Amino acid sequence: MGRESPRERLRRLGIRARKGLGQHFLVNEGAAECIVRAALEDEPQGLLEIGPGLGVLTRRLVESGLPLVAIERDEAMRPELARIAAAYPNLEVRYQDVLEADLAELTMRGHCVAVGNIPYQITSPLLERLLTTEPPFAAIVIMLQREVAERLAAEPATSEYGALTLLARFYAGRPQLVAELAPGSFHPPPKVHSAVLRLVPREPPITDPPGRELLFALVRAAFGQRRKQLANALSRSPHLQLTKDEARAALQAVGISPRRRGETLSLDEFVALTNAVAGTVA
Repeated sequence: MGRESPRERLRRLGIRARKGLGQHFLVNEGAAECIVRAALEDEPQGLLEIGPGLGVLTRRLVESGLPLVAIERDEAMRPELARIAAAYPNLEVRYQDVLEADLAELTMRGHCVAVGNIPYQITSPLLERLLTTEPPFAAIVIMLQREVAERLAAEPATSEYGALTLLARFYAGRPQLVAELAPGSFHPPPKVHSAVLRLVPREPPITDPPGRELLFALVRAAFGQRRKQLANALSRSPHLQLTKDEARAALQAVGISPRRRGETLSLDEFVALTNAVAGTVA
């Protein structure tokens, strides 16, 4: 199979990016090599590729010899991916929406790493699915809009810090920046820069499901009214059913001023607050 460039492949196949699917095909070969190295860093037993498209990453991933499941929504990619699958029996291509896929079926097989160039419009729901899959992925190597990557790495009391930051921090700690990519790394070029992050899921600081639900209810309440003081934001949340006095008491019990705003709390403080609120409503 010749090393045809991604742009040449697009011309040969007569494929145009579909705006509705948020398609921007990776054409930077050096970036592709970098992403694959990051995906193989943990010596996985299997791989999941999200949105293989023309197979720029797929060709490199299957050469590892590892079992690779590639999930692609666009049927127009079928002929090109079929060519790769014909040459590499370790590749299985599934044509479906990744948001509807059974990801646990893959992680149950063993040490599995997820990798992909994610359409920007599904970043948040897909990231949540990847991070909360049980058993967890060994690692997640994903290409994101740089603005979203900055949100995932943000610190408290910054404009980028928010619920998505805390979701990633809760399940995977701090992300590792693998690469930054200019719009010219894609065809067609997006209007924004991109970044590749590597996240390694971990045992979260709250393991019981009710506790996790409560923590993220607190996070949503705090960031849903991020300009309000915490005692007010928490007591006005319909999901918490806390009075202002109860909210104030829980905050003070863990040394958090009721006048602080949610955007200033670290993950550790949200965890402590969750435990305090659980004791209040028990």
